[in-house]
Amino acid sequence: MIKNNLNLREIISEAWNKTKKNYWFLFCLLIASFIISSAIHHIFLLNYILDIFIGVAVLTIAILIADGNTPKYEDIFKSFKNYKITLNFFLASILCMITIIAGLIVFILPGIYLAVRLQFYKFLVIENENMSPIDALKESYKMTEGHFWYLLNFIVVILVINLIGAIPFGLGFVVTLPLSLISGAVLYKKLLPHHIHH
Repeated sequence: MIKNNLNLREIISEAWNKTKKNYWFLFCLLIASFIISSAIHHIFLLNYILDIFIGVAVLTIAILIADGNTPKYEDIFKSFKNYKITLNFFLASILCMITIIAGLIVFILPGIYLAVRLQFYKFLVIENENMSPIDALKESYKMTEGHFWYLLNFIVVILVINLIGAIPFGLGFVVTLPLSLISGAVLYKKLLPHHIHH
């Protein structure tokens, strides 16, 4: 059963082992992403578009690693072979943001609740090229049913890990950020239903 797999310590441990195995690849990928994004951060529209492409590339690699694969540099561009993935990623991100903001405006707690429940839409869009943005949000909501408090606890733990990483002048981020990325992907795989409606 899915619930039996949701052991926070085991997920972090599995993510840590996979992060260590692929550390230099992840390090180079995240550093390159940071440099590219920072270089054009002042150009708002271009920066936002680039962030979408970077997000797709980084999460594609995270999924490969969570599946136990060793990524290659050509895998960074794997998801761009089908324009639907990038387009749906972009549209789903906008829909998710609007939904969460609406929840925050109505009352802060609904916004937080929705942010936790909808967080896996990005992985779903990348793995399912024919899944619409709305279906990705619905599927994320469905696959996180009954796990809100666990997922909230997971997010808090990841935040604490990164706060610890920030203490030594932010140097710890070179370890905690890759770990956080892979932890999210591993958790997604644990929650992923055995069948997905495309």
